[in-house]
Amino acid sequence: MDHGHDHSHECAPDHDHGHAHGHHHGAVHRKAITTAFYITAGFMVVEVVGGLLTGSMALLSDSMHMLTDAAALGMSFFASRLAALKPDSARTYGYRRAEVVAALANAMLLWILTGYMMREIYERFHTPVQVLSGPMLVIAFIGLLANLACAWILHAHSEENINIRGAFLHVLGDLAGSVAAIVAGAVIYFTGWNPADTIVSLLINLLILYSSGRLLAEAFHILMEGAPKGIPLKALERDLKAVDGVSDVHELHVWSLSSGFNALSAHLVVKDPAKQQAALKAATCGVAGAYGIRHSVFQVESEPVENSSCDICAH
Repeated sequence: MDHGHDHSHECAPDHDHGHAHGHHHGAVHRKAITTAFYITAGFMVVEVVGGLLTGSMALLSDSMHMLTDAAALGMSFFASRLAALKPDSARTYGYRRAEVVAALANAMLLWILTGYMMREIYERFHTPVQVLSGPMLVIAFIGLLANLACAWILHAHSEENINIRGAFLHVLGDLAGSVAAIVAGAVIYFTGWNPADTIVSLLINLLILYSSGRLLAEAFHILMEGAPKGIPLKALERDLKAVDGVSDVHELHVWSLSSGFNALSAHLVVKDPAKQQAALKAATCGVAGAYGIRHSVFQVESEPVENSSCDICAH
């Protein structure tokens, strides 16, 4: 029986360059997060003051969302630094999961604060409040510009990192909130119909629940060792069975440590001992090249073993 571990460096001619490239990406991610944090935190204060002075629940809802954005971006920066730490004897995979935990915490924080805002909205429906629409419009427009700047900064990295995607989703919610606040301000300014502010506030909070729900589901999927999206297990198993010398594949597992870092373990049945090492390397390089799996562990067996997990050791 032979065992194969992470031989990705054998498949990549410039491993050191890839390692440096990963560190460069981490630094770029942290810079984007830091810039977005300062913009968000700064304007959050403006919206809180503006919401209190104008009596606008929509501005206060949006400021509450921006508060969670600032917290989310702060946690994202901290998690990004943790994820860059090297593995040690206590955490052999390192701290990559910190990004996923931060994304999960962000989503849960949004749900808690949205629940509080929903109670305030309910009160407003029963007791309408006069809103100063002119100042509200000015503040909402400035908020729109601030959110556009943050969205532009984060969008370039949102597909490659769940942590930044979580922050980007927060900003998208704020962007929609600013647009809705502008619409509400315009309605109140031209018609004097104050309930428009409360209705818009309700819509903003529903949007927050929807976007954070998606983020929560994605983070939960990763923490539950779910198969990464975009990696079809049937096709992966078929490709492994097509490797020269491999007659069967079992105990196939694929999961994510964090966004963009996928791992795999499997047992390969290779009856010809002369082909085992070649099959091991071909399988490792094959899953790295075709599926982007950066860490793979294969157990090579000469004959199929029933119940080949550790439970057979107890008998």
